[in-house]
Amino acid sequence: EKVCIVGSGNFGSAMATIIGKNASTLPFVDPTVKMWVHEEDVTINNKTRKLTQVINEQHENVKYLPGHNIPENVVAIPDIQEAVQDSTLLIFVLPHAFLPNILPSIKQVIEERSSSASDGHFGCR
Repeated sequence: EKVCIVGSGNFGSAMATIIGKNASTLPFVDPTVKMWVHEEDVTINNKTRKLTQVINEQHENVKYLPGHNIPENVVAIPDIQEAVQDSTLLIFVLPHAFLPNILPSIKQVIEERSSSASDGHFGCR
C-alpha cells in the first residue's frame, strides 16, 4: 500500500505519526507516507517559513501538534494532486467542509483501485 494522509491538523499529524512509524515495519506498506498540508506561513524565531518546509525539515507540525515528532518517512506535500498521486490508501482527516473543493481535484489523479478511510465524522459519495 502507498498511504496518503489527507489533512494535517492535530489529528492528521497524529495519524501520520502512527502510520509513519508502522509503515517502515510492514512489508506490504510503502515506507514513505505522504501527508497533504494546506500550505500556510508559520513564524518561528521571528522567521516566516512554509509549514510544509518546517514539517519536512524539523519533523514536527509546529502549528497543530507542537512538541511531537513526526517520523522522517512522512513527507508533507502542499499540492493535493501531487500528494494523492499513486496512493492506494487515502486517509481523510480534515473538516468535511473542505471535501467539495478537494474531491473533484483528486478524482482526476487517484488510482482506480484506491481505498479510502476517514475519521468517521462525515460521509461522501
